Amino acid sequence: MGGGGARGFFHMGVIKAIQERKIKIDKIAGTSIGAVVGAIFAANPDVDFEKLVGDLDFLTIIKSLKGIEVLLKKYVGVTNFSELKIPFCFNVTDINQKKEVVFKEGPLFPGLVAAISLPGVFPPVKISDRYFIDGGVVNNVPMSLVKSTRNLIVSDITGPVKKIDEKSSGFDVMVSSLAVMQTKIEKDEVLKIKNQKVTYLNLADNDVFILDFRKKNYKELMDLGYKAMMESGLSK
Repeated sequence: MGGGGARGFFHMGVIKAIQERKIKIDKIAGTSIGAVVGAIFAANPDVDFEKLVGDLDFLTIIKSLKGIEVLLKKYVGVTNFSELKIPFCFNVTDINQKKEVVFKEGPLFPGLVAAISLPGVFPPVKISDRYFIDGGVVNNVPMSLVKSTRNLIVSDITGPVKKIDEKSSGFDVMVSSLAVMQTKIEKDEVLKIKNQKVTYLNLADNDVFILDFRKKNYKELMDLGYKAMMESGLSK
């Protein structure tokens, strides 16, 4: 499950379809918001995401990493990888060493908070004298973390790429530039996949911005994810 901020509601719809079709998931990998959704799903495979997000005020929660950490601990419900019901891993970026770091054992926190520390929005998260930021900077759709699986479901929410002109903010230019780069990398990664059946689900034609957590978006994006998974034809 890839990174894309508020677009991550798409992942929840994909999971709803997976649950209804009773598809057995052997391993989950996530980046950024995909890491958050993945952790919740790995801890509780029967989670009802529609019920979970229905009463949340995301615009208040995302104002600080502290608020996000409190929320995550509440809804993940466990604090260690060993307590998860489905094997799970996620990535972050070590900004000083310029490389991807994968978390797959030990404490979930504060690593899971670092996974969504978007540059320009949140500060880096310090863990053992290292500084980590959003994993999407180096690997936004972590297909490489589940190479051993024969059947791969990819939920890609990269984007959107905004139309840029001389009036565009520096942040919009940065986010759109990152999306362009990530899209190219992801297409190359899909082409490299061998000996795996890939179900590729892509939120390409939706323009919800990564920080637009208004409630009007979550139902639409969940429906799109659900529809994409159901129309894929994949079943248990």
